[in-house]
Amino acid sequence: MDYPTSNRPPQPPMHHQMPPHPMHHSQHPLLSNQLQPINPETHTSMWLDDPYNVSNASASQRDSGFNSRPASLRSIESTVTSTTGPLHHGSTTPIAYEQLPPPPPLPPDHEGLHPQYAEMQPAPVPHARSDPNQVIPELLNLLMEDDPVIVREAVTLTQMLIKEGGEARSEVIRNRDLILALLDSFSKDIGDGKIIYALASLFHSLSQQQEGLRALLECGGIPRLIQILDSPDSTVNFVITTLHNFLIVLQEQSANEIDRCNGTQSFINLLHSANDKLLTLLSDCLLKMTNYNLNAKLFIQNNEECVQRLLFIFDTTKYDKLLLTISKLFPIISSGNEIIKRVFLQLNALSIFEKQIKTTKSIRIRHNCLIALRNISDQATRMRDVDSLIQQLTGILLTDDQQSVLCSLGILSNLTADNRANKSLLVKLNGVQTLMQKLMVNTDGNDDLIEAALCTLRHVTARHDFENEAREAIRKSYGIGNIIKLLRDKNFKEHWGIVKAIVGLIKNLALSSTIISQLSEQNGVRKLIELLINIDRERVKIYEENKQQYFHQFDVMVEIILGALNNLAKDLNCKTIIKEMNCSSIFIRYSHLPSCSLQQSASVLLKELNIDRDRTQLSDSSSHQQFNNNNNNIDSRHIRQQ
Repeated sequence: MDYPTSNRPPQPPMHHQMPPHPMHHSQHPLLSNQLQPINPETHTSMWLDDPYNVSNASASQRDSGFNSRPASLRSIESTVTSTTGPLHHGSTTPIAYEQLPPPPPLPPDHEGLHPQYAEMQPAPVPHARSDPNQVIPELLNLLMEDDPVIVREAVTLTQMLIKEGGEARSEVIRNRDLILALLDSFSKDIGDGKIIYALASLFHSLSQQQEGLRALLECGGIPRLIQILDSPDSTVNFVITTLHNFLIVLQEQSANEIDRCNGTQSFINLLHSANDKLLTLLSDCLLKMTNYNLNAKLFIQNNEECVQRLLFIFDTTKYDKLLLTISKLFPIISSGNEIIKRVFLQLNALSIFEKQIKTTKSIRIRHNCLIALRNISDQATRMRDVDSLIQQLTGILLTDDQQSVLCSLGILSNLTADNRANKSLLVKLNGVQTLMQKLMVNTDGNDDLIEAALCTLRHVTARHDFENEAREAIRKSYGIGNIIKLLRDKNFKEHWGIVKAIVGLIKNLALSSTIISQLSEQNGVRKLIELLINIDRERVKIYEENKQQYFHQFDVMVEIILGALNNLAKDLNCKTIIKEMNCSSIFIRYSHLPSCSLQQSASVLLKELNIDRDRTQLSDSSSHQQFNNNNNNIDSRHIRQQ
């Protein structure tokens, strides 16, 4: 039976035991690789007293301190000693006790049973590796053979050297003759694709090292790889992965070489594959080509087949990595010309993007779809059946995702630019109140958000059935003061788009008689006239600096200001303020321009103010009169140049 090891009394000296060998002895079994014969008298305690070395007990039994093996000699001695007294040897042994027999001899195969000795078996000698300097010349000779079987075996052996790593792989990479011979071996394929497959696999292994990629590039590997992209998928997978590694590591160098070999078109041709992982690599290759090569970017932006395939994949696949990669391409492609934007619209891109925005859990995919939508929405002002999209975009405005909100504002601004139905729908969805809320809580002063929100408000406050409701919603949202404050705070030189949107919004708000008084109370009239004077002076300055290319945008701004003042002048108080500002000379000068929209706006305003442009004597000083005459000459020259 077994006994708890922890309850054993101290062992009496064993007179029949020999002293152990010193640890420094050359023949000690723990230090020698040769197995030593075991003396059962001297080594019993070494292998029998250890409760774990040869125990087959379960973990729970071992942890409890019990042994499942037969009791050792020392255990028996301890038991007898603890119950009957010390055990004496020789003639001193009492007659009442029988002399214990010696332990049984060990089995002949005990050395193979005990793990302590199993670990001492000599380790197998590793096979010596072949010297690459001797193997590579032989491989070169084999690659020169005409037998495709021999060539394929040589390719396989070369790949083994590459996978072996270390000096062997380095020697393969350094040997340009070997790389060139491998590239030439493509032509030795007999049509079964076996050599091509083996080479594609080899170059894929080689491309996992930067030095290997450089060696391939220097030896003209990219053109050879692109030439075999019409191979079966098993081969194409290796080739695309290798080219993808090129674009990751060598970037512009590899992108230029791929573009030179018409590789971009080859990538697009492979978009018909049904392999999602291969399509992911292809899409990322196209993405990197747009980043590293301008010609490739322009080619992709004008390729209708590419847009068609990407939209189809984006609409049908469920593979998240593929969706994300393609979504990164859409903002780049959709920023191209108007023709490709119309291609997006013809291929039902609005619905595809809308579905992804609604269903995806990826914020990055949502952002990319919204950016692409914003890019193409300027060509979608006449699109019908976009009610669900407008409703979804209005809902996004209520979220805290700033980038999604900003993109949604840009899309709504474009969709409401010249579409009565879209304007009315946005008002019905309480979009005006949401837009005003975004303007008021824009604590970080994001100019892009301010401009997009103001443009959308300008669109929905005129030329549709619910325009008056939109203007009243702004008034009830206490938005008049905030709008005038923006006009006061924003410098037109730095925030031209914002100032232009504010002036246009004020022009529309002045169509409601209930709002004109609030605009006047908030000094809106005076701010507009001050802005007109400053822009008029800047207009003269840019002419003197020979920057006449900016004349058109200044004329547009002046025309909008004159239109806003014309609407405000319908109110008696506003009319009085305009006359008091002593700016009639500017109106008269613009009214003398040759026939154009700016001249017409100035004439209408003078009529509203009851000012006769031909008979009124200007009260300005002579110097100011001369300044106006000079401006008149500038305007005449500008009109003749147009």
